[in-house]
Amino acid sequence: MTTKDKQARLVEVLSSWQQIENRSIAQCGDVADRTRNPVIRLVMEIIRRDSAMHHRVQQFVVDSIEKEAVSVTVEDLEAVWGAIEAHIAAERETERLVAEAREALAGTRDVVQQYLLAYLAADEKKHDELLDGLSAIKRGMYRAA
Repeated sequence: MTTKDKQARLVEVLSSWQQIENRSIAQCGDVADRTRNPVIRLVMEIIRRDSAMHHRVQQFVVDSIEKEAVSVTVEDLEAVWGAIEAHIAAERETERLVAEAREALAGTRDVVQQYLLAYLAADEKKHDELLDGLSAIKRGMYRAA
């Protein structure tokens, strides 16, 4: 299978996935509209926003294949790396605070709060992984240079 064939298959897969994300957005809105429970509404809003962002990222990938290739240069990263490092430090602080918050609830029956803190912990971990990915791109660029 050629690179072009693989890219065409990727576009196909992402297009199908986008349809699911669109349905998820609509379903979450429907559930949120049908309940008055603030926890359920919040969860549906979180999922709806994540699905919208997934759709956006999928479209970005499709566009990078069908319209215009994208790249990240050393200069792109250098221009903002100080701010990214500051953000990485802030993310480390949120990890500590999440741990403290979870510890504060340990042994309680506050299951809703524990559930939401678990979500926040997972989301903060996702942010760390995204920033680690940028760091890996940067390291790869400097090794290649």
